[in-house]
Amino acid sequence: MKKAKTKVARIENRYIKDTAAMKKTRNRRRIALFRRLAFMAIIFAVVGGLLTVTYTQQVLSLKDKKEQQVKVDKKMVAMKDEEQELNDQIKKLHNDEYIAKLARSEYYLSKNGEIIFNIPEENSKQEE
Repeated sequence: MKKAKTKVARIENRYIKDTAAMKKTRNRRRIALFRRLAFMAIIFAVVGGLLTVTYTQQVLSLKDKKEQQVKVDKKMVAMKDEEQELNDQIKKLHNDEYIAKLARSEYYLSKNGEIIFNIPEENSKQEE
């Protein structure tokens, strides 16, 4: 069974023409609105992506900087300890008795009439 096509004549009056024009205008506005919204969504997505990437890079950079700061702080503490030891050594070097003791132990210097005996360190290590 086929449906018979019935031909209905369209009425061509001012109201029909105005209604058709309004539908066309509405459709154009909808399409324009959709395009604007799509464009804005793309812009927001790009800007959001760029902000996310920038934020991530800054967080990673900050993490690296903090790790470097911890390393530098540890090195600074070690350097301050070494500085303190060197200052103590300088104070000791102003003492004549300490200089004489150091010269005897490190450079095997002696006073008149003293005899220096050199004991090998290997024997002392074996005894321990």
